[in-house]
Amino acid sequence: MNDRELGCAGGQFMDRGRMNQNGVVQPLLTDLYQITMAYAYWKSDKTDDTAVFDLFFRNNPFHGEFTIFAGLEECLKFLDSFHYSQSDIEYLKQTLPEGIEHEFFEYLGNLTARDVTLYAIDEGTVAFPRVPIIKIEGPLIIVQLLETTLLTLVNYASLMATNAARYRMVAGKHVKLLEFGLRRAQGPDGGLSASKYSYTGGFDGTSNVLAGKLFNIPVKGTHAHAYITSFSSIGELKTRLIKHKQTGILEDLLEHAVRHRALLSHLLDVSTEESSEGELAAMVSYAIAFPDGFMALVDTRETEQANTEPKHINDIKSENSPPKPKASPSTNGHQNGQGVGHVNGHKTTNGHQNGSAQNNGSRTPKDTDIQDTSTSTTTTKTTATATGTLKTTTTVSNGTAYLPKYVEKSFRSGLLNFSAVALALNDLGYHALGIRIDSGDLAYLSCLARETFEKVAERFKVPWFNKLTIVASNDINEDTILSLNEQGHKIDCFGIGTHLVTCQRQPALGCVYKLVEINGQPRIKLSQDVEKVTMPGNKNAYRLYSADGHALIDLLQKVSEPPPAVGQKVLCRHPFQESKRAYVIPSHVESLYKVYWKSGKICQQLPTLEQVREKVQISLKTLRNDHKRTLNPTPYKVAVSDNLYNFIHDLWLQNAPIGELS
Repeated sequence: MNDRELGCAGGQFMDRGRMNQNGVVQPLLTDLYQITMAYAYWKSDKTDDTAVFDLFFRNNPFHGEFTIFAGLEECLKFLDSFHYSQSDIEYLKQTLPEGIEHEFFEYLGNLTARDVTLYAIDEGTVAFPRVPIIKIEGPLIIVQLLETTLLTLVNYASLMATNAARYRMVAGKHVKLLEFGLRRAQGPDGGLSASKYSYTGGFDGTSNVLAGKLFNIPVKGTHAHAYITSFSSIGELKTRLIKHKQTGILEDLLEHAVRHRALLSHLLDVSTEESSEGELAAMVSYAIAFPDGFMALVDTRETEQANTEPKHINDIKSENSPPKPKASPSTNGHQNGQGVGHVNGHKTTNGHQNGSAQNNGSRTPKDTDIQDTSTSTTTTKTTATATGTLKTTTTVSNGTAYLPKYVEKSFRSGLLNFSAVALALNDLGYHALGIRIDSGDLAYLSCLARETFEKVAERFKVPWFNKLTIVASNDINEDTILSLNEQGHKIDCFGIGTHLVTCQRQPALGCVYKLVEINGQPRIKLSQDVEKVTMPGNKNAYRLYSADGHALIDLLQKVSEPPPAVGQKVLCRHPFQESKRAYVIPSHVESLYKVYWKSGKICQQLPTLEQVREKVQISLKTLRNDHKRTLNPTPYKVAVSDNLYNFIHDLWLQNAPIGELS
């Protein structure tokens, strides 16, 4: 076995010095026609021909106007390890059509990427349609054989990094983003790639432990509903003792939690009989295991009252019951998943594109869901909820912070039990981290949780309670976050899985790999669809900047042309529309291509993943905001020089067939 085969035998990734080489990425990770074309080239005596291929995409993803280039390092690893092993050759002998000469297999066995030169823009840079992100020069047969593998390494990586960058922009720089998508990803390699490139695009961590090990990404997580439901009573607690952080004295955490729960019961208006003892036991157990990292899921258990209240309870009316909402054509109180209301004084809109509705799991309040507060002086405020129904918030004059009865009962129980355990930990010198909400009206519940934490902080003199982290998950996408922003949510961190890693809004980027020059002669692909016409010849790419530091336009030129000069007027032309042209006087000119691979070696110091991640944010800052907005972004301009424009159209006329009328 060679090094690559040994690496595959030991696992998917093998250690090649400082880089983790993916053992799946090898020369046979290609389409069959690449190898059959290689034989036809060889049979046609084209072994000495040289070619130039451009790797580019035609449209930006997600209806946006930018793309993040990613996957370059994996491409360089592939070039570094490119070699057909003996087992590869034996397999090809059995698989390819009969009649292929033995000498061809000997030729394949000796192929390496030594004579290939790879130019690319820096990984993490914003890129635009038609501007090649990678340019490959070298012997025709070898650069043809590289096509499929390079495309698969760049396509998903760039799509994933772009998706993550868009999530980062809508969430804002102060909200944490965690990738939770491994279980939903397209297989193990898709899961690892999603973790890596979501981090590249701006996410702060992943739940994927192997990705954390391989790529040095921060690994984060809470616990599942299963942990809560695995406990049904306090009696199941096998361990209740925990050492005080400062004194080291063993104390009963459950005893502290039960005492605090009784005090909190009045503050939060949730009776201890109503809350779930199994949930309390689970939280105490988890807090004992992780006293400095206690983060609890708070929407698992229904309150005991929900399971025991008599059916005729619906006939009872409270003095402070709000008016019944008018009947709505939709069963959720709104049509097509859309509603407008107010939560804590914030406007709410729950209409989402792609059928996403933020009010997952929330329900319309019943008359009997409003706490009877006739024994106290109260102020009742009735507003609209996210579903378009009415909500009453009751404030008691003595400072009690009521959790309205129609709030998801599991959330009421979870918030009470979490606060009790967090205060118990505080007694013993530890600080809890926060909560995770995985269902319901995330905007409303996060506001309610934050308000509760502030009340607890004030009542029990624990200022750090104000800063507890609120994590939200539950099928979140880009539109969900935009809606939550409009509603004034209090979420500190989003855990995002399915929509992120599967890129549901656009599952493929569509990079292509096109021959543009062979033996120094330009090649053009013609099509009735102008979008598919290639720009021939070996080209350089430049980014021209305005005086305010923003990128103005990307300019493609023939390699024989001098680069644009700062302060000098440059004629920039649309590659296919004659009337679209403009003069640009750049304040700064950036040459986009660097030689990354030549003579069998990597030619640049490769950045770390952290540096690529930083590059993404720096590069995005060079774009105007109108290019980055989610709704109707302004297209970024890509142009060709006047010389290249004339060259393209002359070649087009030379190659286009002349019709005949009769």
